[in-house]
Amino acid sequence: MSKLVHNKVVVDQYTAIVLRVGWALLLLWLTRFAFFLFNHTAFQSLQPSDWGPILWGGLRFDIAAVCYINSLYVLLQAAPLQIRYHQQFQRFTRGIFICTNGLALLVNCADMVYFPFTLRRTTATVVREFANEENLGTILTTSAWHYWYFIPVFIVLLLLLIIGYNRIAVRPPASFRPLAFYTGSVGMLLVFPFFMIGGIRGDWRYSTRPITMSNAGQYVKNPGDIPLVLNTPFCIIRTIRQQFYKEDQFYSNSQVETIYSPLLKLNTKQSFKAENVVILVLESFGRESIGFYNRELNNGAYKGYTPFLDSLLSKSYVIENGFAAGRKSIDALPAVLAGIPSGELPFVLTPYVSNRIQSLPQLLKERGYHTSFFHGAPNGSMGFKALVNLLGVEHYYGKDEYNNDNDFDGTWGIWDEPFLRFFANQLDSFPEPFQSTLFSVSSHEPFEVPAKYKNVFPKGEHPIREVTGYSDYALRKFFDQIRKKPWFKRTLFVITADHASISYHPTYQTAWGNMAIPIFFYHPSDSLQAYLPGNVQQTDIMPSVLGYLGYKGTIFSFGKNVFADRPSDWVVNYYGGFQLIQNQYLYQRRENQAGILYNFKKDPLLRHNIADQEKQRVLEMDGKLKAFVQQYHNRLIRNQLLPPAR
Repeated sequence: MSKLVHNKVVVDQYTAIVLRVGWALLLLWLTRFAFFLFNHTAFQSLQPSDWGPILWGGLRFDIAAVCYINSLYVLLQAAPLQIRYHQQFQRFTRGIFICTNGLALLVNCADMVYFPFTLRRTTATVVREFANEENLGTILTTSAWHYWYFIPVFIVLLLLLIIGYNRIAVRPPASFRPLAFYTGSVGMLLVFPFFMIGGIRGDWRYSTRPITMSNAGQYVKNPGDIPLVLNTPFCIIRTIRQQFYKEDQFYSNSQVETIYSPLLKLNTKQSFKAENVVILVLESFGRESIGFYNRELNNGAYKGYTPFLDSLLSKSYVIENGFAAGRKSIDALPAVLAGIPSGELPFVLTPYVSNRIQSLPQLLKERGYHTSFFHGAPNGSMGFKALVNLLGVEHYYGKDEYNNDNDFDGTWGIWDEPFLRFFANQLDSFPEPFQSTLFSVSSHEPFEVPAKYKNVFPKGEHPIREVTGYSDYALRKFFDQIRKKPWFKRTLFVITADHASISYHPTYQTAWGNMAIPIFFYHPSDSLQAYLPGNVQQTDIMPSVLGYLGYKGTIFSFGKNVFADRPSDWVVNYYGGFQLIQNQYLYQRRENQAGILYNFKKDPLLRHNIADQEKQRVLEMDGKLKAFVQQYHNRLIRNQLLPPAR
């Protein structure tokens, strides 16, 4: 029985546990609606009828999260110790409850503003991703300052958590009866674990192991809606001790090779030409910002924010649709330089990063190339220095090598304009042939430009547009600087982005648009000028560069040579799950459920699933995608990321 005393509900110890944990569960469940309001443009295909399964599934994941979070609190409150009724002990356990559940609410609220950049719930891998940032404190405080509006939401939730806890008071027994006390305590120590384990597993009947993030797929029609089912505390907890990939058995080892193989034979007819290769990876340059790709947007009135890139694209080898491997910077480099895609986890955050791999810098170094990598951030940022070393790059140039903090943007690294000037000077000092990669930094949140360029570039509908214009201007200055160098005409330039970013137009808020980036090849001789329909991805860059140079032999890559006579027209990337884009179709595979098929040419907003009308196409695309995923997982696990020894 409970009663109201001084505006508090006075109950026994065990009822208090249930009420307090239940209150924490309710608050966590309600944050799902705030998450949706903050990010509603990412869920355009969501229908009112979809909410029922999402909320039910979300409750299942929230129960699991609350059981993880409150396990220590429940254990202490139910322990067969008389001290549990003492005021100091109650204060101590109250502190544990508020801190653990408050932290859970904090990360859930923070993900409301971080989600648009990754389109995934944050996991424990974010700790490893930013572990090497020297200025992590500055990055976090700057981000909190720019996205301050999640903080009031968190404060309200935290206050509600505290008020709800304080409204419940524990009624100690009138007298201590040892037999009843210890018998009841031991009984509760058996009952509570039963419910806690059931909550963590997801049910109390059939589940033999805890639910995982992949189980969220059964509650949505569209994989892009999975983040609404999940919550961030659950995702972080379940990936602290990440269980990495297991081998797939969709096909036998011999059969899968006939459907898809990452062993690519380059049989070019020309002899090898040792031209220089410069790869520019532009931070957060989504396709939406570039006018060249969007000449029909806004009824032909859209101009974009990259006049220089537009002019360069008109003289380049361009395939209509380019796609990133993932939504994080660390997804990009393995794809661009080694033909290794991203999956459930970025390749660099898995134990398989130590596998023996083949890369573009390594293969060209064997041909006598000088190899280098440039990144204006503090040395070691994003783990890039370690990664490019594994990729066989000889020389790394970062903020330390630039050695002038006057050009530091205060958050991420050296402003693009001076660092590109530094890049140009270094290229001019390298012996030919050289292969060099630059990863820009300025077009990144908090989206600021140098003081002298304030109000110079169009601001558009989001701050990223102004900084995109600045980075485009920096590229113009870079090309103006190197255009008259003797090596310039002997250089192949590859220009791409690491990933797309925040978007505005509905077309770019889909599983197609959120992965769309520029990928094109420019040569000063204009010998590559072409605009072709089709699809290209980051993993195509390594084999395409080698194909252009006339490299002969078998390489390992999950991409294709776009300069081949008849290159394939399909790409695979990871968007809440693996998806296959082929011709004008986008296919999303779902575990133990029918897949989803869209015709993105006729249905750019991806609102009409045509899987039922295209069953044969679905069957073919599903088979190809399963073969790709099996090759990816199994070869990572088996350390088979090299072609057979010659």
